Amino acid sequence: MSSSQREERSALQDLTPAFTPAVAAEFIGMFLVTFLSAACAANAADNGLAAAALGTGFAFAMITYSTVHISGGHLNPAITAAYMAVGANGFTVREGISYMLAQFTGAITGAFLIKSILPIEALVHPFVTLGSLSDKHGEQVFILEFISTLILGLVTFATVVDRERNMADNAAPLAVGLAYTVGMFAEGPYTGGSMNPARTLGPAIAFGDLSHVWYYFLATFLGGITSGFLYKYALGVETETEADTERGTEAKRFA
Repeated sequence: MSSSQREERSALQDLTPAFTPAVAAEFIGMFLVTFLSAACAANAADNGLAAAALGTGFAFAMITYSTVHISGGHLNPAITAAYMAVGANGFTVREGISYMLAQFTGAITGAFLIKSILPIEALVHPFVTLGSLSDKHGEQVFILEFISTLILGLVTFATVVDRERNMADNAAPLAVGLAYTVGMFAEGPYTGGSMNPARTLGPAIAFGDLSHVWYYFLATFLGGITSGFLYKYALGVETETEADTERGTEAKRFA
């Protein structure tokens, strides 16, 4: 085998999805949060926005607590894309592809399951991430989703990724859940409060309506990736502490 063939084979291996406990955690986690957040959203018709916002936030906090020690608790392709873009925690492209496949598959499975078991009257308020602006005001939806996902990403990087400087410690998953809750309260009536491409795609496929998916994808992925670069290069610049200098090693903000 020539060197070029070996390089091509190595490159293909780097892009081949892998099934690991971390990938399994992302699938199960995304399945559960989609199932739970969709059920909460379906209840919002009778119980108001708080049911969807608090339910979604609590669901993400709970499942993030359950998966963060296994997979990092991404539960969001936009957050995974941010990890990939800046190499947070040494995250690789292969891991990113594997995580995203698991997340999207989990969300689709969870959406179909909750749709199949809810009573017909509960589906009057479908749990797709659509709001009053979704049909005719795509640019406004984009801005709202971009900013909300950007905030979610910054919270994730500040509490989960930046292990040396964060003040959240074991409360990091709770902070992530609060970011979802605040985002839902802020933009839920207008966009459906996605902040997560998988949360948009799963219900959209379950209800057979993909007409609005593309600008939700664009906004959330760009918001997530922007948060990674913003945190790393504007807020989380790698520095060398005196203790690290004495040991001859560099402090790693994204170790």
